[in-house]
Amino acid sequence: MPTSPLRKLVVQISHYSFASTFGLLAGLITFPLLTHTFSVADYGIMNLISATLGVSVALAKLGLQHSLLRYYSEVRTGKIAYTISQLFSTSVIGMLAASLVVVVVVNLGGVGLLLAGKAESRVVLLGSIASVLIIIQTLESSLTNYLRAEMRTRVILNFQLAKKALTLAMICLVILGISKTLGGFYAATITSEALAITGLGYALFRSTDHPSLGVSHFSRPLYVGLLRLGLPMMIGYEMAGIVLSVGDRYIIAGMLGPEPLGLYSAAYNLCEYVQAVALSAVGQAMMPTYMRMWDEKGSEATTAFVARSLRLYTLLAAPVIAGLGIVGPELLPSLASAKYATASHLIPWIIAGMVFDGANSMVGAGLYIHRRTKTISVIVLCGALLNVGLNVVLIPRIGVLGAAVATLISYGATSTTMLTVGRKQLPVPLPLRSVAGAALASAAMYALLYRFYPGHKLVTVGVRAVLGVAFYGVAIAAIDPDARGFARLAWDKVRSLRGRD
Repeated sequence: MPTSPLRKLVVQISHYSFASTFGLLAGLITFPLLTHTFSVADYGIMNLISATLGVSVALAKLGLQHSLLRYYSEVRTGKIAYTISQLFSTSVIGMLAASLVVVVVVNLGGVGLLLAGKAESRVVLLGSIASVLIIIQTLESSLTNYLRAEMRTRVILNFQLAKKALTLAMICLVILGISKTLGGFYAATITSEALAITGLGYALFRSTDHPSLGVSHFSRPLYVGLLRLGLPMMIGYEMAGIVLSVGDRYIIAGMLGPEPLGLYSAAYNLCEYVQAVALSAVGQAMMPTYMRMWDEKGSEATTAFVARSLRLYTLLAAPVIAGLGIVGPELLPSLASAKYATASHLIPWIIAGMVFDGANSMVGAGLYIHRRTKTISVIVLCGALLNVGLNVVLIPRIGVLGAAVATLISYGATSTTMLTVGRKQLPVPLPLRSVAGAALASAAMYALLYRFYPGHKLVTVGVRAVLGVAFYGVAIAAIDPDARGFARLAWDKVRSLRGRD
């Protein structure tokens, strides 16, 4: 039977997955709304601004969100002489101060590009408006990562649901009734995210056990320690990771223009929606769980826990790749309109790369636990450089497909290196039997359903998805004993919930 920590992990994964599923449903509304409302070129510009915001928010966080997760367990267990209020105040104030500086730099940079004739005035103005999101999203990261450290996944779930519902309603209201422009989109996004983070702050501080937030609790020595751990993660890991994930947008825009960028972005965004529901919940729940387990139970228990979690991830990830390959050609044009249909061949390459990326929190667990931030940074930086190099070589030859292929190769190389180096710190075995079984069942599912019931758009997607889930579930349960164990665990959870009703 699965261990108690694994049961807790499954509960936390269910919370993250529920929020991600709601996000997918919201995305199924906003994604076609935006792709139908805006031109392919405007959709490309929107994604270019989104990539810039991602870089800016990463800079503003200074890597402190990673430090917060690692320091929390040590403060909680008394291994270092700081209070939770000091940790909370120091990380929040430090991140907010940095976000203000980044906003100023971004706006000055936009003005500089405009004066130099390297950017359009419309794009610079939109970027200036969107820069407000840097402050909001940095604050959100500081609060939600504190809640992640406390494993208060239900609070995060409620916040994510409220935020996504509010954002969906605001965007629909503005786009459908007020302004069908990118400016209207950003105004709606800023308003909804500001209201959501205000609600999260109110919910956090109205509870009786909330940490104190104030300048008096800010600790300079603690801040230096947080930076010492966080900055290498930000510079070498997070920034390199962002280059790895969105650097191709700039190369596509520079080499091919905004319309090919819009096509690639549509395929990539669709894959991100699926990844958020099916895969990212495992990584979100994993790290704080094994950090605490390491401090409380030691190496042997942590290794067993990470190994079992990696097997679970493998069993979930393989059918995601095959499943999206099956439904993608019908799903993308159905949601985004026929003008994006030519991008459907990119989907399997992109989602496979995302699967590798999602495994890093597990295959590199030893590196995270032992604070091997420089090693992590070098690995991800090399992956980012590989991605950029492959994009430069492949895009002129095979177009946007080159960016998708580069995504898979660079993510795969990064994850493989994480596994190889990380096992020296924490000997997590590679689940070869689970990989083989999941690959076999997924390949059979793909061969059976890829040409089944074609040409009926979302109806085809629904039919293939239902049959695919059923077929894979039966096949993998017959092949893999871990799959049967996880199925029993899920069924026990369902029975316990029904028993409460």
